[in-house]
Amino acid sequence: MLSHGDRIILEFESRWWLEPGPKDQAIEFTLGLSADLYYERLLDIVSGAEAVLADPITVHRVRAMIEPGPSAEAAVS
Repeated sequence: MLSHGDRIILEFESRWWLEPGPKDQAIEFTLGLSADLYYERLLDIVSGAEAVLADPITVHRVRAMIEPGPSAEAAVS
């Protein structure tokens, strides 16, 4: 089960572009977290099955950004 803090981070990720200024500044202003801690927690959150149930679109978008796609795998091979 996602904690209240996890839900807040997931919600922020789903709408961060609505905040004024750069994302890193919005993270610190809105959540009171450093960008490094935010991304560390976000990656932990989206790796769990509970997050998909809470916000599947955001979770799939974040996972797609961090997981190598077929073209990246072909370049490594």
